[in-house]
Amino acid sequence: MFLPFFDKILQRYVTREWLRTFIPSFLCFEFLIFLGFGIQLLHKGLDIIALRMLIPHLFIQATPYSIPSALLTATSMTYGRMSSDREVLAIQSSGISIYKIIMPILIMGCAFCFLTVVLSSEILPMSCYRIMLLQERAINSILAGRMASFQKKIDLHPYQIYIGKVEDGVNKDIVVIEYANDYVTNVIIAEEGAIETDPENKKIRLILYRGEFIKPNYKKIGEAAPRIGAFYKTTFEIQLKEKKPESSTKYMTVLQLFKQNREIRKSLAECAKDNMPSVKDKDSLSKKLFACQTETIALSERHNKLTTDLKRSNENLERQMSRIEGLGNEIKAAKNYILVASENIIQVKRESRIGRPQDEDRDKKVEDIRVTIDNETQRIYALEQKIAEARESQNAEIKNIATLTQSVAETAEERDGLLKKTKSVEYNLGIINRDITIRKNDISAHKRLSQAFSCLTFIIIGIPLGIRLRSGNLMIAFGASFMVILFIYYPLVVAGIVLAEDSQLPAIPVLWGANILLIGAGLLTFKKLIPK
Repeated sequence: MFLPFFDKILQRYVTREWLRTFIPSFLCFEFLIFLGFGIQLLHKGLDIIALRMLIPHLFIQATPYSIPSALLTATSMTYGRMSSDREVLAIQSSGISIYKIIMPILIMGCAFCFLTVVLSSEILPMSCYRIMLLQERAINSILAGRMASFQKKIDLHPYQIYIGKVEDGVNKDIVVIEYANDYVTNVIIAEEGAIETDPENKKIRLILYRGEFIKPNYKKIGEAAPRIGAFYKTTFEIQLKEKKPESSTKYMTVLQLFKQNREIRKSLAECAKDNMPSVKDKDSLSKKLFACQTETIALSERHNKLTTDLKRSNENLERQMSRIEGLGNEIKAAKNYILVASENIIQVKRESRIGRPQDEDRDKKVEDIRVTIDNETQRIYALEQKIAEARESQNAEIKNIATLTQSVAETAEERDGLLKKTKSVEYNLGIINRDITIRKNDISAHKRLSQAFSCLTFIIIGIPLGIRLRSGNLMIAFGASFMVILFIYYPLVVAGIVLAEDSQLPAIPVLWGANILLIGAGLLTFKKLIPK
């Protein structure tokens, strides 16, 4: 009748002993990981003063890593001490099941597992985003101490260019900041400079005068100060990247990642099921898209040239028609003039027949009229020749217009076909990119969840590990924990992440493989420790 009461006392005892080890282990791991994150930020250009604002967030960043490590250390040390002091053997000899002293620690592991899930999936992304904002604010405050307020800011990923002021077309107080993974890697400060664009090569050239560059020192770990160098004139180019920096999944919570995946899957469900492209087709589709776009550009240029030639031919045809009409009017005028001149000759002859006295100048006038008639006749002949030439040109232009019209129609039809083909390739690439986004979100979400679940994994592996070690020594517990974490668990985790990102293996079993293997090893080892 006292056995249940004794079980509760025993469980409280085990929990108390476990907490005595867990709390200092957690603080130790938390401090070590925090120190590692801080040194990493210092190497990337942040100073101690700016680092102070990030301290709370760095502790939050370290917690999901320190809790599992502390759980493994505390569990192996607690059960190792109980095993070395024969307490485990005494408990089994008294008829109490060993599960009685395991259950409270498993419950604690589940509680810490839930806490780590909340930290990794919801709080950690917001903390990462705050770190990025605070770091940018810290960098700006550092620069503000050296420069006046900026009038211009130019974003050219991964560079940001700040211009303090512009005087007489010259940029003054220029700062160029280079980022890598949201962290500052290089800072260049110049008194003045010029910015030249090269649209053909998609480059921007910076010519800076009288300044200095600030670069973190990556070689000497203990040296906090960055390397600084001065220059009178320097020139460097920034290659404009067509691809914009993508939004990182580390700033999204697990719920946001799953929600985005549901929306993407819903949009993919509306797509046609036949001939759905796979991720393996991305490279071939990208090459095909580039070829289609290049050919479309060439066809568009040809179409524009043919359209210009067709317009020019139509204008020339209109000019020839106007010319023929003008020449025809000139011929009509010449014929009318000849008709009048012929009537004048007839009139002169009629007057000579009725016996009128002959004028001395009449013969000369008749001769002049005949000369005029001959000249107009030759002029009519010349005009008719010009009309014939104009009609030949008109016919040639009509044929050319027909050919150009047909070529324009064929080119337009071919271009429309290419545009449809390009649209189809872009559609398939869009499907592939959405599949890649789904996989990337799954990797990010399950990587965090599997890391949080490692709390329970380390407890399951820590119990038989401590019983087998039979030692309550802190250094032995730390050594065993580091062996499991650094040489077994995290290599498996890294291998799983690499396989998930670089292959088409299912993300869930690959990312959860480390936990599954360690849980299996822990259960198998524990089973061998229990007497049959």
